[in-house]
Amino acid sequence: MSLDKNKLRDLFGPEKYKVMLFDELGFQRKQCKICGDYFWTLNPDSEICGDTKCVGGYQFIGQSVKGSWDFHDTIKKWSEFFVKYDHKRIKEYPVVARWRNDLFFTLASITCFQPHVLNSTILPPANPLVIPQPCIRFGGKGFNDIDNVGKTGRHLTSFIMGGQHSFNNEKLKLKGYWMDRCIELDFKFLTDVLKIDPTEITLREDIWLGGGNFGPCLESFAKGLEIVNSVFMQYEVLPDQSYRQMDMTVVDVGWGMERIGWFALGTPTIYEATFGPVFENVRKNSDINVDKELMSRYAVISGLLNVDEVENIEQARKKVASELGLTYNELESQLGPLEAAYAITDHMRTLIFAVADGAFPSNVGGGYNLRIILRRAMSLNNIYNLSLNLTELCYDLIKYFTRTYNRLESANNIIEDILKVELDRFQESRRKGVNYVKKLLKEKKKIEIDKYIELYESHGIPPELVQEIAIEENLQIDVPGDFYVTLGEKRVQSQIVSKIETLEDKLKGKFDNLPETVQLYEKNSYNSEFKAKILQIVDNIFVVLDKTLFYPTSGGQLHDTGKIGDEDVKNVEKVGNVIVHELNRVTSSLKIGQEIIGKIDWDRRISLMRHHTATHIVNYAARQVLGNHVWQGGTEKTPERAHLDISHYKAVNKEELWKIEKVANELVLKNIKLHKEEMARNQAESNFGFTIYQGGAVPGKTLKIINIGDFDVEACGGTHLDNTNEVGSIKMIGSKRIQDGIVRLEYTAGKAAIKYNQELEKILEQTAQMFNIGKKEIPSVTKRFFNDWKDAMKESERLRKELSLLIAEQLFTRAEQYKQIKIVHKVFDNKSVDDLIEIGNALISMSNDIIGILATTQNEKVNTLIVAGSKTQSRGIHAGKTMKELAKILGGGGGGKAEMAQGGGMPLENVQKIRNKCLEIINKQIKP
Repeated sequence: MSLDKNKLRDLFGPEKYKVMLFDELGFQRKQCKICGDYFWTLNPDSEICGDTKCVGGYQFIGQSVKGSWDFHDTIKKWSEFFVKYDHKRIKEYPVVARWRNDLFFTLASITCFQPHVLNSTILPPANPLVIPQPCIRFGGKGFNDIDNVGKTGRHLTSFIMGGQHSFNNEKLKLKGYWMDRCIELDFKFLTDVLKIDPTEITLREDIWLGGGNFGPCLESFAKGLEIVNSVFMQYEVLPDQSYRQMDMTVVDVGWGMERIGWFALGTPTIYEATFGPVFENVRKNSDINVDKELMSRYAVISGLLNVDEVENIEQARKKVASELGLTYNELESQLGPLEAAYAITDHMRTLIFAVADGAFPSNVGGGYNLRIILRRAMSLNNIYNLSLNLTELCYDLIKYFTRTYNRLESANNIIEDILKVELDRFQESRRKGVNYVKKLLKEKKKIEIDKYIELYESHGIPPELVQEIAIEENLQIDVPGDFYVTLGEKRVQSQIVSKIETLEDKLKGKFDNLPETVQLYEKNSYNSEFKAKILQIVDNIFVVLDKTLFYPTSGGQLHDTGKIGDEDVKNVEKVGNVIVHELNRVTSSLKIGQEIIGKIDWDRRISLMRHHTATHIVNYAARQVLGNHVWQGGTEKTPERAHLDISHYKAVNKEELWKIEKVANELVLKNIKLHKEEMARNQAESNFGFTIYQGGAVPGKTLKIINIGDFDVEACGGTHLDNTNEVGSIKMIGSKRIQDGIVRLEYTAGKAAIKYNQELEKILEQTAQMFNIGKKEIPSVTKRFFNDWKDAMKESERLRKELSLLIAEQLFTRAEQYKQIKIVHKVFDNKSVDDLIEIGNALISMSNDIIGILATTQNEKVNTLIVAGSKTQSRGIHAGKTMKELAKILGGGGGGKAEMAQGGGMPLENVQKIRNKCLEIINKQIKP
């Protein structure tokens, strides 16, 4: 039996929701006559829970609360209220969840405290606290906002969650408040600050379930809008599907900041309230005009168009159109441009928040979703001829939202370049895909959602672009309203991969009773010899010591090698809490309990230390040259060289690579001491920010911080040098895009860099000797030789074409007649396919009633060419079809167009049969 909301509802009676405020003010518990959910109200006549779909739409449109309630004032008023009641407002976290290894984006304010606060690894930064946390949600079950944005009046892909949190844990002596105080404060804000009539507020009972935890929640509604959801996390789901009280119980309240402002202003949709003057400019620049009466009526019922709450979004929109006295097409034409403008503005805000925190559109991770919304914005802009300058829109959004979130200023530096790169890629996808889509539209009256997904995944064509092309072709199509829901779900399924067995899997459970291995390299990575005791040996090849200097493969750094006693160590890995040394051979010379002397290969260790430290320096240099959006995506450090995979939206050119090398070596020469210390996680995050997670999320209460003079500060294990000057020189070898959005920088350092430079020097020396010139003359002489070579190739090509023409003329004079068609046939030795094409083109230029059957044998391989003149084609001869049929008979493969076709792979013994078989095929095609 598995737990779900419906089963838990049977277990949760009114006592789980009833708070002191309900008794004090006389709230009544009722059951909604529409949806059947239970709710609490002060209105004895109320029969509806307050949800949008139950109320029949938004009832606050056109009404307003006294005072200024723009985006910034809303956050300020909300924060000040809770600070007044003993909460501390803490600094917002990034929208990219660098501290998590299971999420890309920050989905909610509670994400900021998972897993480390909730699993009691660290204490919360304050208790209680509030945080106006920017969040990004799209794709996947429960987060289906992309399809809704612009249509429901309230959905956003990025939003500010007003996190109101209180933590309780007796063991940690954390004493926050619980349900009584929470609901008291929430109700006080709604009535005293937002000025809502208490009788118009309903609190609906629900259950929050996720991440192995659950608890009751009360959703506060007023006039058809859910404003706040108060969750009380208190139960943990056990493996047998029973549950128990959590050690850490949490008040997890999520206020919709944009919803508060919208409710207070009473604007037609959330977009006017959220984007304020920015959206006014959007509307003005796109020349959107919607009938005010229609808009006011539509605004009330637009909330009924929620993709994840209706079975068929198209049917729901048709029903709304009918209620407004419009046809579906009239609704789309009159409100489509406005809904598109809403969506575009939302999508671009999401993009600037993501870019400011180091994410950008790509086909990787969360960048995939950013590309989806950016391409959707581009398509909507084109479909409705809005003529919006998306770059200028981004600048306007940055300027407006920087008033509260000043870190957005960093997006100013790269947003234009990112948009240019993405627009070029989108236009290229459009160019390549437009003919395919046109053909598809002509063949199919209706395109199924799987085909839409194929168009996006394989061709980069979103459904909005299909719609745009259909409009150009005067065709009517229905774009699925839940496309992005389905796309997200399919992508999640496609990313489930089989697990590769590791050494930890192989040895799992073998060392459970052993103490944690003491890691001597953490204290001093410059030691190369140590004494230790053997604790366990498995299969006479896997050895565990009580302490070790051997560094296990981790964080992209390869393991140490060396000796344990007289036995060579070839591999070192961490299995659970112990470090396992894999010997080079099975041996019986080592015994459990034996005292040994271990020695690491020092030359290998120091090379790895140089490359590891160089990785920090190159990462810093890349951020300086390319921008602060650069984040480490992966590394590998070997004794010979290293590579660093960075997030970047385009290829790194030679000039940029040289600049990175220059900046890196300048830092090396600064002779900076590396500061290495263990630091509490909260303190490290507070002191240095979330860039400490450049190498990815790091578990634990304390972090090992590597600080290179504040130029680069990271939470990082591994072995590092003590001073940058020990790195020696850093030589950037090259760069390449290894996948969309990820660039690999390759480099070498120290002695390995010297060796690499000497090898380059040797190549230059040998080249100079070959030409009998000085090394400085190599570029000019090479250029001269290259130009001479190009001239020679041009002359060779000219002569080849002349020779092909002469051959064609000779063959033409010997052409045979077959049913009033000239037949030319010839098998050549050692001619290239290009030669055959030149000869074939020459033949059909000489006559339009000719067929050329040409072949060449090279290295026991046969290539064939068939050409057909225009008059010959009119008589039914098709070179491509002829070649296909010929390949079926004589072997190999081939095909082509009516005028020319190529074939290959035919057995050599069949080459003399080509002419006769071709004539047999042609005889079947020919018309009188």
